[in-house]
Amino acid sequence: MRRPDPAPVRTAGGAGTIRQVSTPRGPAAAGPRTRVGALLAELGVAQPLLAVTDLGTRLGVVQGVLADRILDLAVTESGRLRLRAELRGRLWAQERGIGVPDVLAAADDGRWLLSRRVHPARAGGARWSEEAIETAVRIAPLPPPPGGAWRSEVGGAVRTTALRRARDSIHDGGRLVRGGVSLRELREVRAAAWQLPRAEACHGDLRAANVVLDGERGELVVLEWAGVATGPRHRDLLTLWATTAAAEDRARVADAVLERTAAWERPDVGLVWHAVALEQLVARLTRPDRGDGLDAAFARARLEDARRTAADLC
Repeated sequence: MRRPDPAPVRTAGGAGTIRQVSTPRGPAAAGPRTRVGALLAELGVAQPLLAVTDLGTRLGVVQGVLADRILDLAVTESGRLRLRAELRGRLWAQERGIGVPDVLAAADDGRWLLSRRVHPARAGGARWSEEAIETAVRIAPLPPPPGGAWRSEVGGAVRTTALRRARDSIHDGGRLVRGGVSLRELREVRAAAWQLPRAEACHGDLRAANVVLDGERGELVVLEWAGVATGPRHRDLLTLWATTAAAEDRARVADAVLERTAAWERPDVGLVWHAVALEQLVARLTRPDRGDGLDAAFARARLEDARRTAADLC
């Protein structure tokens, strides 16, 4: 039997090759821990594997956690495209002076990415909020990175059928209604926000949980760079506002938004404020496992705040 061709590798020090991690039965035959362990061995990483998380359904990858490294291994085409977009986004952000997880090695074909592990310190406080605001401001100037943002519904190995999407939509709609979301408000606000000019580059998910002070590096690091795209003014700052736990930190973010908003664009910014808060509540109700300690009650309170602010800005 012919051996698989080597897979190309990019590292901080140059290029090389490793053997593809596969078996005669195919790469899907091994479990996630076995596959991650085999790839780490090929890379010469001797640290013990602390945990393996299967994110194949949602993100198309399995993730191995070591003491000071993270290995993401694509298990679907969608996952491969996500890792390629993640790498593009990190490189783009570094050019703007934004802290990102260090890339230790990456396959040129996008099938795996080895990063230095970030050790987050407690978020919040004046330093965190000021640096987070500055980071959003650095992200905003156009253009976004080339190649486009990753979307979970694009490039998947198994495409979601129309019937499955319809069933999921009905299920989510029931959750939203039970959670107190007006479906009419959601439709109208989404439709109006969609029409706004995409005047800035946006991280795509600049929640407070993705903006962390790295305890080891002593600097702010932003996670999750696969979704960078264009968007309406202040979307990132308002996502940060809607997901920041402490009231004094939210006030700093809100002040930064208002200071950067001209009189003529106040209605548009008010609409984005409303839309972002509404989408965060939707996310809390339909994807409660966001891992940042915030709940639907918190998101409802932010939606009430956003409605009042939007009315004031009109």
